[in-house]
Amino acid sequence: MPLRTVNNPSHLIPTVPVLDGNLVTFAAWRSRLLDVLAIMNVLDIVDKSLLRPSDTKDSKSVGRSSDQKGYNPKDFAADWDALSDFARSTIKLTLFVDLVIRYGDVKPVSKLFSTIVDAYEKNTQARRVQLEDNFWLARHNPNVPIAKWITRIRKAASDLNTAKIAPADQQVCNRLLRGLDDSWKTIRDHLVYSPKEVSLDNAIGALEAHELSTTPPMDQFGNEGLGDISVSAAKAKRFGCYNCGEKGHHSSRCSKPLRKNKSSAQANSVPA
Repeated sequence: MPLRTVNNPSHLIPTVPVLDGNLVTFAAWRSRLLDVLAIMNVLDIVDKSLLRPSDTKDSKSVGRSSDQKGYNPKDFAADWDALSDFARSTIKLTLFVDLVIRYGDVKPVSKLFSTIVDAYEKNTQARRVQLEDNFWLARHNPNVPIAKWITRIRKAASDLNTAKIAPADQQVCNRLLRGLDDSWKTIRDHLVYSPKEVSLDNAIGALEAHELSTTPPMDQFGNEGLGDISVSAAKAKRFGCYNCGEKGHHSSRCSKPLRKNKSSAQANSVPA
């Protein structure tokens, strides 16, 4: 039987993503690693296509001359062991140090590979359930900027995409709106029950505009609120721009000329 030669994988190992315990990395790690092992010419030992010959077969096999280079893993257990150790070392080079310590003593290479794969695949279903819950059961916190809620939903949708169960843009839009707190009921119902389907981008723009129009304005010092005026009075009056009085922007972004007497006039109108 022709002797087997093994290709050096040193230039290929950097192309394999380091497996660090992240399930997102696992699929890419396994796919690329199998390619490297195939190029090395040891994949059949890793996937158990070629089982280890018995030690008794070694003694019955015709010996090889010392000048022959290569391996005969089908007939010689020592050659099979050598290739298994070579493949095992290659796999360990693609693992994060914590995983190297955890699986460092697992032999042969077929057991090492199957142990790692089984550990990750066992958690795949549980991870999918968690990712789906993070998306479909998320609830909006009205005490933080709406941008954080938008980012949270988008990240949850992106995480689902890594598990190949990505929701469509319209589903992301519906989740974004229906997960809003009841304090956002007015804008939520307006968008959800709109006669025309609202796109994700339009929904995000509407929520950001709604937040801006309902947020107490900033004063000239950058402080939110209206000083001695009560919060309830501020909400009822709905002041807009400090400079021009219009809603939808702050005085720092006002396009109209600065009114120098505005601050003194407003100060005189506020009871002491």
